[in-house]
Amino acid sequence: MKVDIHCHSEQHSSSSRIAPKELIQMAEAAGYDAVFITEPGKVWSLRELAALNEMCDRMRILPGIEIALPEGCTLLVLGADNPVYESMTTPSEIFAQACADGYLTVIAHPGDASAPLPPYCALADAVETLTCRFPDPDQSKALREYAIAHKMAELYASDARGLNYLNRFWVETQEQFDTPQDFRNTIIARRYANHLRESTDIMPPNYKAATLAELSESDMMALYIQPTVQSMNP
Repeated sequence: MKVDIHCHSEQHSSSSRIAPKELIQMAEAAGYDAVFITEPGKVWSLRELAALNEMCDRMRILPGIEIALPEGCTLLVLGADNPVYESMTTPSEIFAQACADGYLTVIAHPGDASAPLPPYCALADAVETLTCRFPDPDQSKALREYAIAHKMAELYASDARGLNYLNRFWVETQEQFDTPQDFRNTIIARRYANHLRESTDIMPPNYKAATLAELSESDMMALYIQPTVQSMNP
């Protein structure tokens, strides 16, 4: 299964140009099986999620949230669909709730970790080491070392704010999963692999494509020819 753990839509994220319908069209064209939609400080309602999934032909949209934490850190809670997460501000209450719900917690886009991460980050299950915001493998070295030192999973993600962010960094697993809890179990057990597109530029995209027509030629070609590099997981 091809999975993106970190996507934004224009419906609930001011930094995104992706309409939900366009997100689904692009993700399905790129061969994704599941996409977590992780808006900043906002969960999609069950009714909204059901409407999104009705538009899908073969993939699924799964819920999540991106939460700003103290000292400039950001946490993804993959599976969150309860509005209670929208009002949480302290790491202790967020991690406690996520643990009770069985949801995967991921430190999101922490850059090159040139400054020490706050101690509470070690409570997360995983850390993003390559995204479209921070796509340079050399910069992610410190994050990989952090993940290994704290026995955390290392994950690649798009952090999509334009359609051209998709199909660059993602996670694949041979295991089918039905729920976010199942997905967490797969990641915790390290039964997955990170992938990146070989042609990915070592710099963030310089624009946000809102439609397939706005994709570059290389991004369009990658929908049909997708050579990948697989990373080992800590």
